Amino acid sequence: MKKFLACALALTLTSAMFASCGSSDDSSSSKAEAKTTTTTTAATTTTEATTTTAAPESTADSTAASGTESEGEAAKDISEMPATLKNYEEASVYFKKDMDVASIVEPFAEKDYENDESHVNLSVEELAGIPMIKVETLDQDNGNYKIPKIRFHMEKLFEGQEADLEKIFTIKADVVTKAVGEFTGDDGTKSLVPGNFMGAFVTQPTTGDGENSWNDLYDFGEAEWTSEWGSYELTMRPGIKDGATFVNSTDPQYVSIMRWGIPNQADFYIADLRFEDEDGNVIACAKFGK
Repeated sequence: MKKFLACALALTLTSAMFASCGSSDDSSSSKAEAKTTTTTTAATTTTEATTTTAAPESTADSTAASGTESEGEAAKDISEMPATLKNYEEASVYFKKDMDVASIVEPFAEKDYENDESHVNLSVEELAGIPMIKVETLDQDNGNYKIPKIRFHMEKLFEGQEADLEKIFTIKADVVTKAVGEFTGDDGTKSLVPGNFMGAFVTQPTTGDGENSWNDLYDFGEAEWTSEWGSYELTMRPGIKDGATFVNSTDPQYVSIMRWGIPNQADFYIADLRFEDEDGNVIACAKFGK
């Protein structure tokens, strides 16, 4: 019998869910809850993980529930992770160990990290043979790790081919979560699991006047309570929402990812980015291919 910790980690997320989730140029950036459905009006997601379960709705209770018994759950080795990635065979953007990470992705925060955002370390690390962007959360608040918020510079990914930006209809990302510190349940049970992976997937196209709009197209809520790691495919479709698509411009434009706060230390990794046109064709980023 294995302890299968309940997904009540979301109960620790009150401050994260009701705090601002945007950058200084965001006019609409606060989310009150992390939705747990795998289909939304603006986006859908397909999840592949080591025995995943949907994360529960967040509540105002800040305690984490103890685990429940479950049979047949077995932790999977990280060597099995590459086979779970949905887009790695034909992605638009791949990451390399010798690349200049800061040139394409950066953390962002309001008021110099005085709100709910965490400082993060961004690097490229090889995980089970796959070079990925590693997002390491550094700050804690009241015992919980704060919210890592990062954004990719679309104008840098599409440098020299800016006309392709306005063709983007769908955006996908393969993401892996990996526990670093143990999660402790109310009954004292410890387990090296990443727990809930809840957050938002956002586009921030330029408005043309030095600012960026904020389009929270997908609030995800998934979890891994059996293995040290879990993998997920995040999908959003900016093409179905007016104002959410990118424009042909060299001005800064962003795809942003954030993960709500959690009590145990767990890094997340981005294996790839995939951009598709309205017909589902992959739009290649010439400078970031294999």
